[in-house]
Amino acid sequence: MADKIRNLQNRIKSKIQNGDEFLAIVSYFPLIGWIIVQFKDQKKDKLVQFHSKQAKEINIYIVVLFFIIWLLENFPFTRWLFGKDKFFYPIIESIWLMGLILYIIISLIGIYKALNDEIWSFPYREEIKEKLKEFTKKIQN
Repeated sequence: MADKIRNLQNRIKSKIQNGDEFLAIVSYFPLIGWIIVQFKDQKKDKLVQFHSKQAKEINIYIVVLFFIIWLLENFPFTRWLFGKDKFFYPIIESIWLMGLILYIIISLIGIYKALNDEIWSFPYREEIKEKLKEFTKKIQN
């Protein structure tokens, strides 16, 4: 077990020394990691660009989910159903908690994959993007 930890520490040290590859890992830090990567002057490294883009999408999804939950709990027309101590409050809080846990798990897997120089797309990423594109086209029409 100690050898595995030492191996992981050595890989992290080598990534830190090679700044561009370390940016792929930093991009998964909650809410601000992908912003830091966007402002860094980076090479056209395919790995960094991929992980930065994916981390940005994950962060946008979680912010939108939390905003929708906040609206449901605080908007006057929906507060009577979803507000604190109301009928659907446990359901909305469960969705909030599951979203947070899923966000953390996907971010940790993304960090691990970036550490191993792998390009890994989280499950259903493309399907979610397609559904959102179709939805925005319906709204525009």
